Amino acid sequence: MPYFAVYAPDYTDEDAINRRLAVRETHLANAAKNPAIKIGGAMLSPKEALDTPDAPKKMSGSLMIFEANTYADVKALIESDVYWTGNVWDKEKTVITPWVTAKPL
Repeated sequence: MPYFAVYAPDYTDEDAINRRLAVRETHLANAAKNPAIKIGGAMLSPKEALDTPDAPKKMSGSLMIFEANTYADVKALIESDVYWTGNVWDKEKTVITPWVTAKPL
């Protein structure tokens, strides 16, 4: 079955982080139950690099790898996610692309 990489940046308005946090637990619970999601997590703002352990970490989007039959299957999963329906992910900037592993997960 093919893999797909999903890059889903958050909207950048001031309230985006509050929308993310309001539905985060639901998003994480649903993701944990979804066998199509092979790996995923939050992207952090480049301004708060991990090089400084005490720097605040600002979530700025999501990166996920899906295993699914078709692009349409992944698109349907993304568009049913609470981050999509709750206007966390930027719908114009979200990218779904086929992905081939060089090193298996």
